[in-house]
Amino acid sequence: MSIEAIQSELRALPLEERRKLMAFLVVLEDEGRADYAAMLAQRIDDRSAARWLTPEQCERELGLSDEPK
Repeated sequence: MSIEAIQSELRALPLEERRKLMAFLVVLEDEGRADYAAMLAQRIDDRSAARWLTPEQCERELGLSDEPK
């Protein structure tokens, strides 16, 4: 089956079924990166103030500010 055929079938799915499929694909992707969760947890747990951003810096990084990065 071609990618185009799969895409066509997916477009026909109801919204709830597409959401379930997206969740499945995310889990499948995460399984391929076993060390990613551990690295992410380590970064989240890092309480070093040197890594903190001000609210203004966050807005710039997220593109929510008129100021350039």
